[in-house]
Amino acid sequence: MIELKSLCKSFDGVPAVRDLDLVVGRGEFLCLLGSSGCGKSTTLRMIAGFIQPDSGSVLIDGVDVSGYGPDARPTSMVFQDYAIFPHLTVAENIEFGLKAQKLAKDERARRTGEALDLVGLTGLGGRRPNELSGGQQQRVAVARSLAIRPSVLLMDEPLSNLDAKTRIQLRTQLREIQRDTGTTIVYVTHDQEEALALGDRIAVMKDGSLEQLGSGHEIYLAPSNGYVADFVGITNWLAGEYAGGPDESWEVNVAGAVLRATPAATSSSVSPGSPVDVSVRPEDVSLSEEDAPGEGVLSGVVRDVQFLGPVVRTYVEAGGSVLIVHSAQSGWSPGANVRLSIGKGAARAFPRVEGAWRPPEAAARPVVAAAAS
Repeated sequence: MIELKSLCKSFDGVPAVRDLDLVVGRGEFLCLLGSSGCGKSTTLRMIAGFIQPDSGSVLIDGVDVSGYGPDARPTSMVFQDYAIFPHLTVAENIEFGLKAQKLAKDERARRTGEALDLVGLTGLGGRRPNELSGGQQQRVAVARSLAIRPSVLLMDEPLSNLDAKTRIQLRTQLREIQRDTGTTIVYVTHDQEEALALGDRIAVMKDGSLEQLGSGHEIYLAPSNGYVADFVGITNWLAGEYAGGPDESWEVNVAGAVLRATPAATSSSVSPGSPVDVSVRPEDVSLSEEDAPGEGVLSGVVRDVQFLGPVVRTYVEAGGSVLIVHSAQSGWSPGANVRLSIGKGAARAFPRVEGAWRPPEAAARPVVAAAAS
């Protein structure tokens, strides 16, 4: 449906998007995910036609639209600040684009009613925007965009101004709308949870470049590099050295203990003693009493326990490192001596590459290994 070919854009000589290649399938919900300044909104606006690329091309349905303005593209955009007209009613806002398409009055009324039903605003067509909640105003913006039946719906952080509970409600509604209409959606967000909840696929961007493209499962469970592992969700970092092993399962020395880790590279790219950084998700770490039978990996001391509702977050200090552990419940108290174990296949090892991204604290915080029993 959408194809970006070698897309580049700079502002005042500073690259915002670098040689970006990306394909979006028909009916796909694609999330562009990244921190502020990574180029995701610039990419979206080049698809919309609000910004012209310095080089490269944008194809929609096989047609190169790089030189077209927004009004000549089969796209519609929902902005972060809603951008609905305060002097018009809800129905008049939705009808605005239909008038521009020169549709007959009866057809405009029919489509407006359909759009109101679709976003759950039936009966509110006569209200003014200032009589609506923030979530309702955002749904008006979505309805206005969908009413013109675009081939592609572009959304630039549309839920970021809403409270947490309303955001979650609208996420579910957006997925339902997308399934009902089959509209291709490209959605910009810096919220990792939002991207995981919404996207059929996620494109993680950094410094104008694409770091990884894949499903939420792939991005979270098999990140292609350390940046993606660190940015998407919460992870613990351990500094270690490659000790050998087959390509599918490395042995990594971490302060004298041996961890099994899934590598993000082949063993031919490293040699014994090469430094690596190991990523472990909080839910893949379990705690037991320090002298409990069984194999332990690291020893540590509980420093804090936080009840967060669905999970209990335990902070464990191990030789200067603070590791986060997530569990359904916790009987630990600050000061308790514990043993940390890592689930089979849960650790992921990233060889250190000159000039590449490094976890900021992996090298600075050593860990103390417990003797394997």
